[in-house]
Amino acid sequence: MFHKTPHKSAKMLFRAPPAEPGSDAEKLLNFRKAMQQRKRELRDSERTVRETARAFRHSSVTARTIS
Repeated sequence: MFHKTPHKSAKMLFRAPPAEPGSDAEKLLNFRKAMQQRKRELRDSERTVRETARAFRHSSVTARTIS
């Protein structure tokens, strides 16, 4: 039989605590989620720019060696 206790406790380690009612904690949680989303999108766009630049450099190097 498989016990899920370690899995549940590991999930709880990385999950944000629930917001307290009547406080600004919910606004803060939403703000943090939005910041994480923006960071992810920025990281993806930066990766795309780097890959495009790398592909361009690689194609210009091979064009020079062939010509």
